Amino acid sequence: MRAILLDYQGRAIRFPEERWQHIIFRHREMSDMEAAIGATLLAPEHIRRDAADPDTVRLYYKWFPVTPRGSKWVRVAVKFLNGDAYVLTAFLTGRI
Repeated sequence: MRAILLDYQGRAIRFPEERWQHIIFRHREMSDMEAAIGATLLAPEHIRRDAADPDTVRLYYKWFPVTPRGSKWVRVAVKFLNGDAYVLTAFLTGRI
């Protein structure tokens, strides 16, 4: 287990090492932005349902004026299932 993060409602969200490896392999620009993942969960500016899995996946967004790709949103996808929650992925995006 890499970490247990809290979201804005105080819910514990698992952040497994395997998910961190996925993030930095698929989205290399996130390798120095692990703290931004926690900050996005703790104080999101927007939360959306995932179009592909609206019942169990929430998308948390927070604007960061400085990232490796300039000013971007950090998007963190979290899966909520049977009382468990874990980070699926995280990446930078220019839009919500």
